[in-house]
Amino acid sequence: MSARTQNVMARQQGGFTLIELIAAFVIFAIGFGVLLEVLGDSMRTTRQAQQATQAALYAQSLLDVQGIGQPLQEGGSNGDFDDTYHWQLNVVRFQPQVASAGSAMTPAMPTPGQPELFQLELVVSWGNQYLQHHARFVTLRSMAQKPPGYNGVPGI
Repeated sequence: MSARTQNVMARQQGGFTLIELIAAFVIFAIGFGVLLEVLGDSMRTTRQAQQATQAALYAQSLLDVQGIGQPLQEGGSNGDFDDTYHWQLNVVRFQPQVASAGSAMTPAMPTPGQPELFQLELVVSWGNQYLQHHARFVTLRSMAQKPPGYNGVPGI
C-alpha cells in the first residue's frame, strides 16, 4: 500500500478535531455551571422556606397560650425561642370602629358584658448581623370582661 493510499484512508476514518473537542468541552462546562446555579438557588429557597416555617410554628405556639390562665394585659414583652429565633409581642386593647354620618369612622360604644378585644402583634426575627429576617403575625383575641368587684379569685 502506498503512502498516498494510507493518507486518504486516514482522512476517511473520521475523528474529532481539536477544535471540536474544545467546543464540546465548553458547551459541557456552561451547561454544568447553569445546573449548579439552579441547584444552589433551589437549596437556598428550601432553607428559607424551612426557616419561615419554623418561625410560623414558634409564633403559633406563643400566640396559642396568650390569654390562657392569665388575662391579657396591654404592654410589650420579648424573649428568645432558641439561639436563632427571637420574638417581640405587643398587646393593645382593640377598639372596633363604626361608620357614622359623613363616612367618618368613630369608636363603637361598648355594651355591658361584651367581651374585650385585644390585638396581639408578634414579630419573630432570625438571622445574623448581616441579614435579618422578620415575620409579623397579628391577631385579635377576646377576653370576657371582669365583673365589678372581681378580685381575681374565683368563688370569692
